[in-house]
Amino acid sequence: MFGSPKPKRAAAEVAGAVPEIRRLPAFAPERALLERAADFLRRKLGRDLQREIVREYQRAFREGRHEFPARVTLPFPYGKHLPERVVELLLARLTYEPGMKVLDVGHANGMECHRAMLRSLPPPCDLTGIDIAEAAYDTSSCYTMSIRGSIGATPFANETFDLIWCISSLEHVGMDNTGYVQGEVGETTPEAALSEMVRLLRPGGRLLITVPFGRYEDHGWFRNFDETRLQRLLNPVRRRTTIDELYYRHTRTSGWEAAEPQDLRTVGYRDQENAGAAALAVLLLTNRC
Repeated sequence: MFGSPKPKRAAAEVAGAVPEIRRLPAFAPERALLERAADFLRRKLGRDLQREIVREYQRAFREGRHEFPARVTLPFPYGKHLPERVVELLLARLTYEPGMKVLDVGHANGMECHRAMLRSLPPPCDLTGIDIAEAAYDTSSCYTMSIRGSIGATPFANETFDLIWCISSLEHVGMDNTGYVQGEVGETTPEAALSEMVRLLRPGGRLLITVPFGRYEDHGWFRNFDETRLQRLLNPVRRRTTIDELYYRHTRTSGWEAAEPQDLRTVGYRDQENAGAAALAVLLLTNRC
């Protein structure tokens, strides 16, 4: 679930609205507001943004001296005016090694930048995607297997995967997902999803989770996590895993950089107008069993 819950519908609505906006008088205040909204949606869903994200995360991957999770070196400035995906894709790439059996949670509406990262992975690749929605693209170029189902109750045996990515997906679990799928979706809770993902990890396997972070906000189809809710979510799996936590924030002057969670308590999801979250929590869970 990497982005807008209704990407095709949103793009169509923007395209249809532009002629109507242009018919408004040039001096009408609502015209300026609507033009800004249309520009924002075009940028969020557009190919230019996707290419910018890919270029930036590849630059950080090439230039940084990374020992994830102990050290992640972001260039300065990094990802100015870009959404959190520019951090998430870098970290996903850093967790991957050829030959790993990987589960990608929430892949059905994966952005082009995410798919570009998958296509760039060195072989051999063994990627499985799972989502409650039907995939919006041909998954065969990126995944060995694509499964429609809930991450709270998967068909996989214990200790199946070396690596699980849950990138900008857990914030949607248990929320209003009618934008992704119509009718009964058999959804689950974040707690059940987390427990299931840990069950699927092989001994020493790793689970990468990213969620928007700051002050708690309920946006209907996703939540912006705060520290209290995030720590409460992690409590049931602490005995089975080692948990590394990293936090990042976006500023208009510096782009994305590391942050302390206590400094993000007042940050709202849309505070930066960067086509995404203003702050990000990154969790790396390693199975100790």
